[in-house]
Amino acid sequence: MVGTRTSFAGMDCAIAQAIEQVGDAWTLLLLRALFQGLKRFDDFQGHLGMSSSVLSDRLARLMTAGLIRKEKDRRDARACVYLLTDKGLDFYPVLIALNQWGERWEGKPDGMRLDLIERASGRPVREVQVLSQDYKVLTARDVEARPGPGAGAVYEDVQERVRRRQVQ
Repeated sequence: MVGTRTSFAGMDCAIAQAIEQVGDAWTLLLLRALFQGLKRFDDFQGHLGMSSSVLSDRLARLMTAGLIRKEKDRRDARACVYLLTDKGLDFYPVLIALNQWGERWEGKPDGMRLDLIERASGRPVREVQVLSQDYKVLTARDVEARPGPGAGAVYEDVQERVRRRQVQ
């Protein structure tokens, strides 16, 4: 039986909408497996140790969200493969940022678990960072979030709460 979880579908927030599509551990690990090259149900199950029902549910959610698609396996017409869509491929920097954060704060004393190497050059991949327009590395202390043209009242409420706290 698959457990229930809170839905963020009605929340006017890009992060909430992303969590709605990929916001549980099994889904993130399934996306990791897809980026590692796994494509078949049995391979996901063997690698991740997920139950069939949980795996079926997460694959269905990812297909509904448009991150993956299901196709017949070209090498075995009886089997299906799951492939990342453009939307799914766009999730790659998020997954890498999570990996890098995990290595920094929960890493192993003897080193990184994965070395990310650019195929073309053979050189290590740089850390995912937030950059200014002139490529200066920015931290959370360097950035101010302001409501954009698509912002709803919830963002104005956040800004007002922040302003009130600063005055106190």
